[in-house]
Amino acid sequence: MIGLFDISIASSKSDYIALRDHPRNAPLRQIADELWVRFSPYADPLFPHEFALHLHHRFWEMYLAVTLLENGLPLHPKGSSKGPDIHLKLAIGDVWVEAVAPDEGQGPDAVPSLRENASFGPVQEDKIILRFTNAISEKVKKRLHYVEAGLIRAEDPFVIAINGRGIGFTVFDGPLPDIVKAVYAVGEYQVVIDRETHQTVSEGYRTRHYLLKASRSSVPTDSFLTASYSGISGVLYSSAALWDIPAPPGREFLFIHNSRADSKLPLGWLCSGKDYYMEGNQLFMRESPPCA
Repeated sequence: MIGLFDISIASSKSDYIALRDHPRNAPLRQIADELWVRFSPYADPLFPHEFALHLHHRFWEMYLAVTLLENGLPLHPKGSSKGPDIHLKLAIGDVWVEAVAPDEGQGPDAVPSLRENASFGPVQEDKIILRFTNAISEKVKKRLHYVEAGLIRAEDPFVIAINGRGIGFTVFDGPLPDIVKAVYAVGEYQVVIDRETHQTVSEGYRTRHYLLKASRSSVPTDSFLTASYSGISGVLYSSAALWDIPAPPGREFLFIHNSRADSKLPLGWLCSGKDYYMEGNQLFMRESPPCA
């Protein structure tokens, strides 16, 4: 088995070189190596080389797979580089997981980095949501390619697993996470006060079905309320990073169920984290208990 830091792996990426070579990063290398021992039987054969090129993205895939294993969910080994990142064999059948870790982006719709935004100011939540909707849209296209190539069946549950840590400002996520707002048409929280009595008349989240990009083109934020993404069972979200792994791993997982999915997954299927789901026209959240 080739290691993640094998001498045969060439990379010019500064984050990988620093992780591999700097003595102070020895504890992080040990964590990565321990994850790799667990994940390697199920990984893409080219994974070590991909890890050297896309460190955080591949860490996310590896961390996710190992956490699913530790939760008792059976993984199926990948024999080639084709197909989704993770293949689960559950009682309900094959479940496919495609991992993605969007960054802050480029151009007028990019999310400012924490370094760029040194002064006090509001978190640009809309731009974060646009990064999430873009990541989901790209993975929806990839799923269609997998189906057309015969790599997965159209009726198989399909999960998009998003890690938001590549976007610095996600550390300031609010009570209702931005990833939920990206698919369930939820806008800003508002409070309506009677001008005469100064009493609160109503309060709650506004409905928002789309966001505008800098170009003024609209981007839907209600994809889990329509049939447009019915092939997607849900979105799994985490903010874990190699230097910031939750304890226990997976407690930070959010699974947002697609209310219009053709192939739904049961509540609590991840055995950790929280579920967000629709009943009627109401959005609910509940803790996901550990599986027996």
